[in-house]
Amino acid sequence: MRRLTITFLFIISGIASANEWNISGEIKHTIWAGGEIPAGFLEFDDDVLFAPSLSLDFDFHPTPYLYFHSTFRVDRGFDPGTELDGDYRFDTLFLNYRPLGDNRLNFQVGKFATVVGNWTNQYEDNPFLLAPLPYSSIIGVSPQNIEAISPQNIENRANGSAPSIYTDKLKWSSIIWGPAYANGIAAFGTIGKWDYALEIKNTSLGSLPEEWEFGEGDFNTPSYAGRIGYQPDAAWAFGASLSHGPFLDADAFDQLNPDFDRGDFNQNLVGLDARWAHGKWEVSGESFFSKYDRTGEDLQAFNYYVQSRYKIIPGVWLAARYGQTFTNNVAAPSGGDVPWSADVQRAELAAGWRISPELQLQTQYTYTRVTNDFSAPVRNLFGASLSWKF
Repeated sequence: MRRLTITFLFIISGIASANEWNISGEIKHTIWAGGEIPAGFLEFDDDVLFAPSLSLDFDFHPTPYLYFHSTFRVDRGFDPGTELDGDYRFDTLFLNYRPLGDNRLNFQVGKFATVVGNWTNQYEDNPFLLAPLPYSSIIGVSPQNIEAISPQNIENRANGSAPSIYTDKLKWSSIIWGPAYANGIAAFGTIGKWDYALEIKNTSLGSLPEEWEFGEGDFNTPSYAGRIGYQPDAAWAFGASLSHGPFLDADAFDQLNPDFDRGDFNQNLVGLDARWAHGKWEVSGESFFSKYDRTGEDLQAFNYYVQSRYKIIPGVWLAARYGQTFTNNVAAPSGGDVPWSADVQRAELAAGWRISPELQLQTQYTYTRVTNDFSAPVRNLFGASLSWKF
């Protein structure tokens, strides 16, 4: 499938003139320092991880009606450290059509970030090295094994007699996994002070990156999502999001009892977001309520974050962020109630310096506190990154 998409890219390149193409890229060197179980989706072989990456952006815009974009990356995994021997992939690959020739109406097909929330719009201009808590924290739902959320297995993890979810992160889900670069179709646009967006994707918001690829997932039971936004003036912006779709991977569904349907195991999400920017300040935040359907009882999680950035002088900024995740208790087979997933608090500080239009230095400190879990991530994590755009 990767060979097919690369061939497709070069076919388009061959029919485009130099004026229609724009090619840009970034070389980034990031060092992380922490313990054996770091926060987020990072994977360490040791206490220090070196995560170099190369990204190439291809843009083809032959008319006001048609636009093609792809982002090709070479690194040590979408989540640094998950592919220590190196990985390459297209994070985005989509075709956009504007029938009116402007931004009032867009149709898009391919592999692209979710329309849910407001953070994905800031992904390329993120003052932090980590994604916010809802986008970079494991939750106690396994997209590969429905038995992992059985009452007995939940109780075993709660009392410490079964391995923690943090010991093997790639077996579990997230509220939203990063920008959720799944593939599908979308319609979106801006009319006056209002934004709207609808999407149909091959997999749910919290699915692992391997499920985002073309040919993965299952459009027989797709995930639906939408957002509506309102921007009354240049300073303020508000939004509300919804999502509904199966959290169970398509391959795992094939192993289910035939009495079950993949649509019986849905993730339902409601989100609110807000942003304010004025002068040297920018403040934004999001909150999400997510419910996972399980036979007999629903699993519920609420999380939020608030972040701010202050531009000290042109090209130099400081940033701070705080987020929390809360989950409900469920009935245990032995009696009483137990938490089905850990509660999380995360505080972050970051600083950045754009040395030149091409060169940028970023640093970050992250403090994570996890309760209701006997094998939590280490509390302290440090990161530093130097990037060069070309």
